[in-house]
Amino acid sequence: MRPLASLVPAALLLLTACTGKEPEDSSDPPDLTHSDTGDCNANAPVISAVTIENGGILSFDNGDYPTAGIRMDLTDDDGDLDLIAMWVWFDDVVDGTVDRSGVAPIGVDSYAFEDATACMKYTATLIIKPEVSGGTLAYNTRYEFAVVGQDHHLVESAPFIADGVTPQEDGSDGNAP
Repeated sequence: MRPLASLVPAALLLLTACTGKEPEDSSDPPDLTHSDTGDCNANAPVISAVTIENGGILSFDNGDYPTAGIRMDLTDDDGDLDLIAMWVWFDDVVDGTVDRSGVAPIGVDSYAFEDATACMKYTATLIIKPEVSGGTLAYNTRYEFAVVGQDHHLVESAPFIADGVTPQEDGSDGNAP
């Protein structure tokens, strides 16, 4: 399993909001273990869209910062999207390619959808919101992002490349060319 990127400490909370349900307290937390065995692991997931947008200002351990909302829409014909992962590489050269060597600098290792039944979830949407603080992701900068999704059975999608502009330091929309 890949480590969670330090850029997305609030990602799991944000992803829970994407399901349209409020998180529930439970003595039995969901199993966040990917598996490479099972009845519904014949197909690779397919990313149907990636959208990059202003994610708003969020609180992180080191302060409040603007975020870049990275949204991935994923489908899988065998229905094993009840537990998924999302990996994001990026660069600031918009040329249709992004170097994906090395560990993805942004990502979510495991996200379980509440009430999803194994082999019965055919579509999923994840939104992660990494901070834009002038460090890893700079303010008001156009980036090209390569996004890869992974299903419950460790099968990865082909990369999907999209570009977008990070917010300005005050949180307003970026306008970089």
